[in-house]
Amino acid sequence: MTGPVRGGASRRTFISLLGAGAAAAAGGVTLTGCSDGGSGATTSGRAETEDKLAGLLPKYTAYEPVKPDLPGENGASPGFSHYPSEFKRAVPDKAVASGKEVSAMTPLWSPLPPGLGNNSYYDANNERIGAPVRFNILNGNDYGDKLGPILAAGNVPELLCIPGWNISGLTRFSQAADKLFEDLTPHLAGDKVSAYPMLANLPTRAWAYGVWNSQLKAVPFPSDGFPWALFYRKDVFDQVGAEPPKNADDVLALGKQLTDAKAGRWTFGSVADEMARMFGAPGGWRKDSSGKLVNKIETPEFEASVAFVRKLFQSGYVHPEVVANAGADENALFEGGKLVIRQNGLGGWHEALQRQQTANPAFDPQPVTPFAHDGGTPMTWGGDPAGIFTFVKKGVGEERVKELLGVLNYTSAPFGTEEYVLYNYGVEGKHYVKQASGAPKLTALGQKEVSQTYIFLGGRPTAITESEYTGYVQSMSAWQNAAAKVREKNLFEGIRVEQPAKMAALAQPFDDALQDIFRGRKPVSELKTAVKQWQTNGGNEGRDFYAKVLSDNGR
Repeated sequence: MTGPVRGGASRRTFISLLGAGAAAAAGGVTLTGCSDGGSGATTSGRAETEDKLAGLLPKYTAYEPVKPDLPGENGASPGFSHYPSEFKRAVPDKAVASGKEVSAMTPLWSPLPPGLGNNSYYDANNERIGAPVRFNILNGNDYGDKLGPILAAGNVPELLCIPGWNISGLTRFSQAADKLFEDLTPHLAGDKVSAYPMLANLPTRAWAYGVWNSQLKAVPFPSDGFPWALFYRKDVFDQVGAEPPKNADDVLALGKQLTDAKAGRWTFGSVADEMARMFGAPGGWRKDSSGKLVNKIETPEFEASVAFVRKLFQSGYVHPEVVANAGADENALFEGGKLVIRQNGLGGWHEALQRQQTANPAFDPQPVTPFAHDGGTPMTWGGDPAGIFTFVKKGVGEERVKELLGVLNYTSAPFGTEEYVLYNYGVEGKHYVKQASGAPKLTALGQKEVSQTYIFLGGRPTAITESEYTGYVQSMSAWQNAAAKVREKNLFEGIRVEQPAKMAALAQPFDDALQDIFRGRKPVSELKTAVKQWQTNGGNEGRDFYAKVLSDNGR
């Protein structure tokens, strides 16, 4: 799994507006704030360096069942260009000795699979786990909207997956975490994690981002550190003789070349974040020449990108469904060739290949090598070491917490293990068959039943593994290594910062204004008004918070 962020762009254009300098895994940021010096739940935020959290974090013990043949450079993920001939069993015992059903809630950016009792893929995994896991699966695009009421009501399942970009939109998440979720520190800190070897294999830096209120509250999903890539349909490009863009003029030219309304094809879906990056806007905060913190939305580069994206809309190059609805199903539009360039999280690439492998074998999405608007040196945004988190319900009892952590230990088994293959592909001969290369290929039953569900319960070290798709591992490895070389420096590197509650409320009004500008409902001049409102309503206060975090840490 190379990174799970995918799906529609609804409410995604603002995800890094308030970030600590970088957007989190695959699509969002953990919004941040400055320490109030207190303990327990707070709405004013808190910041601590990762090394000061060491007493809360599990001791790292590596588990490497197979070595990568394509090393990751500058922090990029390692690649495995082929499947091993044998898989190691990493979790010999069943996690849930009691056999009691486990309740879980996860997002999904694909059609819902058959449910428990009608899904043999679930049956196979649950047999190894020792109990049925009953998933409540919600549409990933609407997940954040559903979380607020669920948390407010306190009606949470035993295992709850929450992406970081959804957390950033919840104004009082720190208080909710304190009230609703178990403190895992007594179970996992230091050597205690040895009872769960797959969890011990997760990077220490990722664990630091599972801390809220000075308690280890969540099992992290380690991030590849790239919030977005710009994807294009190479198969369509090849048909019409088009080349991927290398500057802003190329982007506009592709809009004209590829848009054919009569044929039902438009060039673009959502690309606003990638255009901001193309123009050189920071991922979150940066310092100006005087040392003052400046937010992404206050920069001339961001303003230029907004005007550029508006031009794409006004020229008729953006698919009408995206124009009408920022939450349009871009997976279906892109995979159906209705639009041919979009931004998406890296994990969406192989998931699209899985969906289209049988239906359209010629389907060939590829990421565009990062480029700058003027053809000069590009810059990519970075991300936090973890961007998705799984929480354990508070008050279930010590023995049940151990069972639930056992489930997460199972779902954290890395590439090269029997468990990894089972929760990703199901049973050999039933849900998948081995290709000549040894890589799995889903059968018709696998296409129907196998879905990205168990993978959201906890995480595993980042790796590029999907060699069942010809050239994918090599292409992804090359893209990540190129992107990592030009990754923006994060001012807040190594500092785990919790957002002040007030900051979360600033993002949505700004994004609403941005969407109106893109679609011509407001002039570009309204951007200055929206920025001013952001500053007045808490942005300037937030700047002081972030500046103090840097000052307190000698930066």
